[in-house]
Order: sequence, then C-alpha cells, then structure tokens
Amino acid sequence: MMRVFVLICFLFCSVAGQDPKPLPEFSLPKLDGQTLRSQDLKDNIVVLDFWATWCENCVGEIPAFNKLQEKYSSRGVKVIGLAVQSGWASDIQKFATQYKMRYTILVGNDDSVSDFGVISFPATYVIAPGWKFYKKYSGSPPNKSADIERDIETLLKAKSGT
Repeated sequence: MMRVFVLICFLFCSVAGQDPKPLPEFSLPKLDGQTLRSQDLKDNIVVLDFWATWCENCVGEIPAFNKLQEKYSSRGVKVIGLAVQSGWASDIQKFATQYKMRYTILVGNDDSVSDFGVISFPATYVIAPGWKFYKKYSGSPPNKSADIERDIETLLKAKSGT
C-alpha cells in the first residue's frame, strides 16, 4: 500500500511543475440533440464530470454540481455532466429532470471514457482555459466540492491576472 502511495506521489509531483497538457477533444450530443464540441469550451474553466445514472456516488454529487453551476456560470465557468453507460438520451433526460440537474448534460460513449482514461465513476476533471488539464478527482473523496471550488477560484484569479 505504501508503495502505491509513493508511486502516485511521484507521478503527481513529476507532472505538477510542468505546463498543463491539452485534453482529448470530443464532439458529443447534449440532451436537446445539439452537439457540444470541446473546442467550444476552450476559453472557459470547465468542470467535466463523468457519471452514470446507476452510480449512487454520482447521484449524490448532483446537488454540489448544481451549486457550482449556480455560483460560477456568470463568471464563465461551465459545469458539464458527461453521462455514460446510462441508456439513450431520452432515458438520461428523464433522470436529469427527476434529479433537477441544472447544468449541461452530454451523452458520452466508450470512446470518451477511454480517451480520458476514466476507469471508475464518478471521475471529475477541472479544466483550465485552453482546454488544459488542471486536476482530476476520482470517486467521491471528502470535501470534493470544496476542493473543486478552490480550484475554480485559483483558475479564475489566474485568468484575470490577479
């Protein structure tokens, strides 16, 4: 167990000082049938959450993502849920309505999961302007919402130059 922790720390520390890397591009349908391309998000800070309707932890995070959407959308932050392994868009739409999801929902596929290296749900990426990786959260660690909010604030300060 200690070896795994040391390896994770080594890998994180070895990339932490480098320039952020661009993330994989996508073009995916929204629940209304329109397409959203990652290229359309390049000027924004993005919270991209990979989730599934059957994932209890994913469902438990919906209120926190709603709050982030409400608090930061006027400042150019985009909260996006990328639903995978959850049926057709109509199935996901019923779920989104039932759980009052107020942020953009995309219908993902196996390629989007593979391209981002997602191996479990939820997996949440905080993405800096320029569509560059900032941070990834796997699962539902304690204080995840507060940590994401801190990340957003840091990126907003960097974007504004203060």
